[in-house]
Amino acid sequence: YPEDDITQYLYETYPMMIDPLEGVTNEHFVVWMRVAALPHFRKLYGYIEQTIPAGSVLTFNVMANWAVERIEGSKALVVSNSYIFGGKNHWLGTLFIVVGSIAAILGLFFLVKDYFKPRRIGDKMCLRYKED
Repeated sequence: YPEDDITQYLYETYPMMIDPLEGVTNEHFVVWMRVAALPHFRKLYGYIEQTIPAGSVLTFNVMANWAVERIEGSKALVVSNSYIFGGKNHWLGTLFIVVGSIAAILGLFFLVKDYFKPRRIGDKMCLRYKED
């Protein structure tokens, strides 16, 4: 391990967020530290596994420990629906399933075609040359 007097570990940097025994297995900390691919993003903190009736009042206790004004950012608490395919847009998950199904069907089609009528490797009949 590195020299202890010049090394600062995660639990020393974020003592209120991470326990030295629990380490980076804390699900909330792992999600928070994950780098976002785009400049506008959402990071899931948690989920509620019970049905919430319409018109219910939800109360949250939020501790904002990190300032984002320096990087011209903002924070918000978003409560939204989650669909079977995840995310806030169920059509995207459906599109992934449809495109994946089409790719699988085409893959099976070409596999069967190659099995029953294979093409010889290096067959000159499949090559076309420029005509002079």
